[in-house]
Amino acid sequence: MVRPASSIAVLAFTAASTARAASYGLVDAFDASNFFDEFDFFTEPDPTHGFVQYVDGDMANREGLAGFASGGVYLGVDYNRTTMTGRASVRVTSKKAYTRGLFVADIAHMPAGAAGSSSCGLWPAFWMFGPDWPSSGEIDIIEGVNSQAANSVSLHTGPGCTVSNVGSAPGTRLVTADCQNDEGCTQDTSSAPESNSNYGTGFNAAGGGVYAVEWTDAAIKVWFFPQGSPTASQLSSFSAEGGGGGGEGKNTTSPDPSAFGTPLAVFANSNNNIGDDNIDNDINSCAFDAHFADHRLVFDTTFCGDWAGRAWHSDAACAALAPACEDYVGAHPEAFSEAYWLVRGIRVYQLQSEDGDDGLQLQQQGRKVKRGIRGRRGMVDKRRWRA
Repeated sequence: MVRPASSIAVLAFTAASTARAASYGLVDAFDASNFFDEFDFFTEPDPTHGFVQYVDGDMANREGLAGFASGGVYLGVDYNRTTMTGRASVRVTSKKAYTRGLFVADIAHMPAGAAGSSSCGLWPAFWMFGPDWPSSGEIDIIEGVNSQAANSVSLHTGPGCTVSNVGSAPGTRLVTADCQNDEGCTQDTSSAPESNSNYGTGFNAAGGGVYAVEWTDAAIKVWFFPQGSPTASQLSSFSAEGGGGGGEGKNTTSPDPSAFGTPLAVFANSNNNIGDDNIDNDINSCAFDAHFADHRLVFDTTFCGDWAGRAWHSDAACAALAPACEDYVGAHPEAFSEAYWLVRGIRVYQLQSEDGDDGLQLQQQGRKVKRGIRGRRGMVDKRRWRA
């Protein structure tokens, strides 16, 4: 069952009207009031070679794969039909793109296996990427495959970007430091605080939560706040203030990442840590502004493919179900009734600065860019998003 969103508090906010230094101002808000006007449906073949058929908006609406539920935006998959050509699903991409900023996503439910079933075959992701992959980068905020129980946070870009994870939560492990291409730089959160609720069935059992990403020229930081926690309540996008409309009329408070606490994962340019004997600054460096730009937000659910499919036989729980990932996914639609995103809302903030008599002006604005293609890799009461 999806739990109601918590009420909004103000502890992690500062009043933008009285701020004298740079602070974050709201530039866009996406929720049930405007989501399908602001996101496009992706219908090309899956670049990660998944066992999936991404459908357009008309079919998603007609088949109940996209719509509204419990006050949020529903993005699901087909769980009624067997298939030999790929399971129907949706992938949506924001029309606007952003360079740097603070991104807050309030998510009530993410794709996972149905009760009594595993999550084998699933590869859900909430991520962002630029138009020239990999050179303009990719940030994987929520991602995992098969029976994985905790979130995997990753960056991908072109050559010349290696990072440290100084400042990450205790237990978060930097698996790879070189962010180049398909492999990317990845952080394993399975031993981090709240690891039992930051992904998959654990995330859903806890009623979801809020992910926040701060992207600056010095670092990319990712926080997770379980639903019902004080900071999740403060940041909740589904608030009494309402949503949509690009943020007009709601720019009276500003979230302050310095009050968020320790991030789940930090990707740091360790040239900013000169003097730390534990950092090799010649090896670990990344000019983030040169490697990440013009990112659009993406939600998708694919199956098998370059990660979940290749990892099938190394996951004992999944390998016991079928000889191959595609065999299981194609023959067991019932396993995927809980394979849906339920998004309460997303807010995008960018830095403001004083500009003489003109007051606080946004330093960065979301903008529309030419489309690019990524180069790598419980039933709810739904209603349609259009008649």
